[in-house]
Amino acid sequence: MKFLKHLPTYFVAALVLTIVSCDPKEAAVYPPEANFFVSPVEGNTTTMFSFNSESTEIDGTVDTMLFFRWDWNDDGVWDTHFSKSKSIDHRFWNKGNYTVVMEASSNGGLRDTISTEIIVIQGNSAPHPVIIIEPGSGHIQTLFTMDASESTDDEDSIDQLSFRWDFEGDGYYDTEWSSNSIIEHRFLGPNRYSPTVQVRDPKGLQDNNTQILPVGLNNPDLVVVFTWSPTDGSTADTYTFDASESYDPADANNTFTYRWDLNADGFYDTEKIGSATFDYQFDVEGPQAITLEITDQYGLINTTTKELFVSHANRDPVANFFAAVTYGNTTTNFFFDASGVSDHEDYEYNLEVRWDFDSDGTWDTDYAVEKTATHKYGVAGEFTITMEVKDSEGSSSQATTSVSATTGTYETGLAIDADTKDHYGTIKIGTQWWFAENLKHSAGKSCYQGNLVYCGIYGGMYSWTSIMAGSSVERTRGLCPQGWHIPSVAEWQTLFNFFGEENARVMLDKGSETDFNMNYPGQINTSGQSEFAGKIVNYWTSTKGAGDNGWAFSMQSDKNEVWKLSLGMTYKNSVRCIKN
Repeated sequence: MKFLKHLPTYFVAALVLTIVSCDPKEAAVYPPEANFFVSPVEGNTTTMFSFNSESTEIDGTVDTMLFFRWDWNDDGVWDTHFSKSKSIDHRFWNKGNYTVVMEASSNGGLRDTISTEIIVIQGNSAPHPVIIIEPGSGHIQTLFTMDASESTDDEDSIDQLSFRWDFEGDGYYDTEWSSNSIIEHRFLGPNRYSPTVQVRDPKGLQDNNTQILPVGLNNPDLVVVFTWSPTDGSTADTYTFDASESYDPADANNTFTYRWDLNADGFYDTEKIGSATFDYQFDVEGPQAITLEITDQYGLINTTTKELFVSHANRDPVANFFAAVTYGNTTTNFFFDASGVSDHEDYEYNLEVRWDFDSDGTWDTDYAVEKTATHKYGVAGEFTITMEVKDSEGSSSQATTSVSATTGTYETGLAIDADTKDHYGTIKIGTQWWFAENLKHSAGKSCYQGNLVYCGIYGGMYSWTSIMAGSSVERTRGLCPQGWHIPSVAEWQTLFNFFGEENARVMLDKGSETDFNMNYPGQINTSGQSEFAGKIVNYWTSTKGAGDNGWAFSMQSDKNEVWKLSLGMTYKNSVRCIKN
């Protein structure tokens, strides 16, 4: 074995001349010339040394391929196998003086070795953190074990290392430095966390490692159980679903809330409810997939899905109708509309209806698919109307409503707003046709005290600009149906003069012989306060007042006077329409 050196130039030249001058058949076979260099030439226990062979064949005509192997400490045991690679890296883990030996071999098996001395001093490198988390996923009640005990350091033992933990991976460490390489943690909420361990050696060098940890709300250990009754039902039955047998095997005292998806559309049909039982009637026959989700007191969930079969059954149709006007007189042709009837199995146009206009037990009409009817009462009184609807399989149901007819003789009629589909009773007083109830158009409508019940009793309340629909022209249509308009001051005055102003309030009052049906909704003032319900009524006119005012007529329930008022347009008052 020789130490690392370079051949003299004159020796190489002479050798080449000698080989060239010989007969190839008589050429001697020479071993390779082993040679290598190392970078860096000295270092410490953290240095990665790079060894690069510069070995050559003395006679390139004999063998053209070299192989190399290495002994890093000259102990007679080769640390690598022969390889064609001319370069190799090596790190010396301990300080000391090392004799590195390289052997070069030709393709024919001829060999040469060379060695060199390398001085390695003590260095220091950062630890190599390892983090293992068990289990690899879980929920907010899972106690996770985070284990960094397999972390290593090139110079120091595990008991010389320090550890600290960032459980969420948010850059803020949740623990101080300690020798604890194993720690437990429970997460407060669901998320995809990145727990991180940072490891430090006695010299202060440190490194970290991170794992991805999904934490959710699903707890597959919760046992979800539900049954239903009847077990074999139909669309006519109300099913009772019972989840009371659901339980947590790890906590017998765990409590739950429940929610149900009853048509397998991925959307729950109930909110989370505390009751384990739930009633439901299916509209559709056939197989139904039912999903139950239970949520325990910690927010953990689990679900299960079962399938039941719902048989066909003919259910009763739903009876529904309304009277276009509920107050009239013996001349009123009351209008009834049952187009709101429905059925689970039949289309509306297949349903038939019949009418008993005074609920005396005798049907006044036969069954017919026509859903509207009219009736005039020859005497005054309160009347209950019964409507019966029948489906194609003969099932039926009934609905009722009431109307009042007075002894009045003023001609009445019906107006239908084609835009809103609202119905209004009408009354002819003198030569004028008036609404027999207050406007109920939805545009700009307010209700006394913001309560829809009051709108049902009194109709809507509107500002002057709302009822005029942006116009300031007297007798404009405004919010009235086609063919009707907002009455002017003069048109209201004509009505009052017909009775005489001292009698007008009484003659227009609800229950009077005119069937004008005036009530007392009160007003909503410019501050938005509702006031004087049951005491006053203000009717807007289409006549503009001075400035930002509009003219209105006001009457009180306990006085016979009629007051003409100029009110701010932001007051909200009642409205009657008059026919063009």
